[in-house]
Amino acid sequence: MNKIAYSTLLLLLMTFGAKAQDEVVNSPNGGSEKMMVPGYAVTMYQYSNTPGTIPTHNFSPVGIAAFPIVKYNDRLFLDCAVTMGANSDGSATAGIGELVGFYKINDYMTAFLGNFSPHFGVYLGILDDFTNRFGTGVSPVGMGHGLANQNGVGIQGGIQAGYSKFTYQLYAANGPQLVLDSSTIGAGNSTGMLDYGPYFDNNRNKSVGWHVGFLPFSNSSLELTFSGEYVPKSGASGDPNFETINATSMAFGLNYYHIFNPIMLRLIGEYNSIRVSNYQYQWLKDSTGTVLPAYDNKQNGWFAGITLRATGSQNNFIKNLEFAGRVGAYNPPKDAPWGGAMTNQTTLTITYYLTWAIPFSFEYDTLTQNGVTQKIFSTILFFRF
Repeated sequence: MNKIAYSTLLLLLMTFGAKAQDEVVNSPNGGSEKMMVPGYAVTMYQYSNTPGTIPTHNFSPVGIAAFPIVKYNDRLFLDCAVTMGANSDGSATAGIGELVGFYKINDYMTAFLGNFSPHFGVYLGILDDFTNRFGTGVSPVGMGHGLANQNGVGIQGGIQAGYSKFTYQLYAANGPQLVLDSSTIGAGNSTGMLDYGPYFDNNRNKSVGWHVGFLPFSNSSLELTFSGEYVPKSGASGDPNFETINATSMAFGLNYYHIFNPIMLRLIGEYNSIRVSNYQYQWLKDSTGTVLPAYDNKQNGWFAGITLRATGSQNNFIKNLEFAGRVGAYNPPKDAPWGGAMTNQTTLTITYYLTWAIPFSFEYDTLTQNGVTQKIFSTILFFRF
């Protein structure tokens, strides 16, 4: 659950803007800094039933996160995320979700440097959990296989074009590293995947990423997005076999809302793809010991969803209810050790907003692969603060 850099900047401007007029622009005076710490905490109940296995049902915490945001002056900001995710054995894993500095160059451009969440598709770096309309019981299977947090530098902003608007982000980052696993046998072998976890680069080349959003209407009710990243080299520097293996990721997104009084309709969808250079890894062998041929290392995923909420109702209970439906699929490289057949997903969600910041969701998911359907029911209580 990564926090959104762009959205929090807007929140900063709204929160601190009222006092900005009373201050000297870019005042270096001590004590002029301002800080706020939004965050979230999630707990849930989940029941899972897969044919041929024993059903499971558990109450469990999911995690908690805090997002320190510091305004030093009218141009300089610091945006951080500290997360604590719950593990099934009762322990917790701490992590840095984001640590990035922003400098506002002008009204159309902001520079950033650090560990950031890139804009990719309709969620990553843009909407994420703060406006996720489908609960968080089971994430869309068509997402989560591409970009993750990056370490680098870039610019982002927005441009008015008549009634329309454009948003953009351009960056250079360390990029992901190619996974090479010569010891694990079977489906657990992740050779050929991309790992975004390391903080330090394994070669001197940098990945280049971009995001362009187009909002054609003056009320910004529709956004069309195109995002991507090119990784020229993903292997270790000096490795004659793997250094030059490259990768390209792309995503197309749509986010639309409209109020048909008293109903607010929202449509949201994404298609993404990842392609890594094909290579014949000599340690990947079949049961006879024969080296397997190079597999076609490409994957793609998609989802499409709709939500309905009676925002114009005079009844408070009905006004706070939201109904959502989503379908999607994930298609991995079928011949990769970690690949396989396509997974199809259907999600139905009923959410009641206890407050604007606390959705209480009942979510039902079905995941089908090779004719076997897993059914999952989740109840999620999501606190935002």
